[in-house]
Amino acid sequence: MGMMHFRDKLPLTWCLVMQLSCILHQTSSVDWPEEQSRKESLSPVDPDSKMIPEEQLRKEIPHTSDGGLASLDTNKCKPNTPFIWCLPQDYNQEKHPFTYFHLVNKSLPWDYAFRFVIEEISNINDKSQTMSISMYFAVSWLEPRLKINESATEWSEARTGPANEVNESPEILKYIWYPELEIYGLDTFGRQRVLKEMSGVRIIKNKTITYELGVRITISCRMNFDNYPLDAQTCQFQVGSYYDTHETVTCNSHFIYDLDRQRSLQHFIQIEGLPAKYKVLKLPSGTYAACGIQVRFQRKQMQFIVQVYLPSFMFVIVSWVSFLINPHVVPGRMGLLVTLFLVLINIFNSVREQAPISSRLNAIDLYLVVCIFLVFGALMEYAVILFMLKKRRKPFRTIDQGLKHLFPSKTSNGEASQPLRSPSHRENNNPQMPEVGLSFRKQALVENIDAWAMWISPPIFVFWNFCYWIAYRPWTNKLLSDNTLLDYVV
Repeated sequence: MGMMHFRDKLPLTWCLVMQLSCILHQTSSVDWPEEQSRKESLSPVDPDSKMIPEEQLRKEIPHTSDGGLASLDTNKCKPNTPFIWCLPQDYNQEKHPFTYFHLVNKSLPWDYAFRFVIEEISNINDKSQTMSISMYFAVSWLEPRLKINESATEWSEARTGPANEVNESPEILKYIWYPELEIYGLDTFGRQRVLKEMSGVRIIKNKTITYELGVRITISCRMNFDNYPLDAQTCQFQVGSYYDTHETVTCNSHFIYDLDRQRSLQHFIQIEGLPAKYKVLKLPSGTYAACGIQVRFQRKQMQFIVQVYLPSFMFVIVSWVSFLINPHVVPGRMGLLVTLFLVLINIFNSVREQAPISSRLNAIDLYLVVCIFLVFGALMEYAVILFMLKKRRKPFRTIDQGLKHLFPSKTSNGEASQPLRSPSHRENNNPQMPEVGLSFRKQALVENIDAWAMWISPPIFVFWNFCYWIAYRPWTNKLLSDNTLLDYVV
């Protein structure tokens, strides 16, 4: 009976096991939130990456009518299919085009062509020694593996682009080889966007591919601020191949710059082609070809002349007024010199806070230091005069005599002793006592020190200014090699 009871329960137990296995299978097929987030974190989302995320690939790959995946070669040539251009079936995106130079009867080095449509120099930062440029950056290269249908009408239709060119979406770069570039001294590289990224690809009939995009680039510049604020700087924008040396890849470039679109900055700006010495870069990994532009800028000086140089110049001249004030008027003369000295110190500290770092004392600091020294010299000149006048005011009583005169002591009889007589009474009783003070010669010297200072200080300051402004030549255009006069000083 027990065996029969066990056999009756066996089918029921087996059904429960089957139902449990089905539930476990359905649960394992569902992605929990943690697992889903882990998968998303592992999927590449970098727009510059050549790897395409799985979900994005599923959306972009066309499907057949039965739901299956179509061929990935959407840009590749297909038999009996009309095309404007296409890629051969054996096209390999990882292979460089110059390995197929025999297809176009061309030899190495391969050429990259750059075009820079510069909107403006948007910022020049002295503290970080960087320069920001807004431009349309374009690079062109030859792709000999392209198959061109020269009879296609799109080459002559304006709606697809200029003559012998067709516009394409930048998405095709996911299937086409494009160069790996390096911008030397790059700080930041930002792509301009409105609704989508401002970029595009053009396929030219001669098998040239052009990629253009709007960018804001910030590059570091080696600046020298020893002549600040009477300085002029030069900054190079250089771009070239990241991997290939000049034996494999060379380049050429041209730029377009409209000065009327340039916003007003604290510099006069001039853009020119890259000099020959900057077109070759020698790095530990090899020698590379570079192309780009050179930006020269000279600081506008009117603000510094009005706010710093002119006040400092006038303060030094005002300090000479102290030579005309009677040395006995101590509060007025001392207050004038100390006030001028402190004001110049304050100007110097303010300028130092705003000035960029320099290897030595820069131009404006040097000028202020000389002005402070001249005012300090006038203050020390008056200190010498006060020191000499103090000798003439030497007291006739010592400290002990003064105390006895103020506090008379009592004698042994209990009577107060007579106070000391006045100096005038003593002088009358002692007519032979010599006068204490300056000699006639030193007295004449004190009276003439101010006159000598009044004659010496102006020529020294004028000579200093002459040497200073001749050395730095702020009226010249340092953007030009011949140093002609500025025609835009105002």
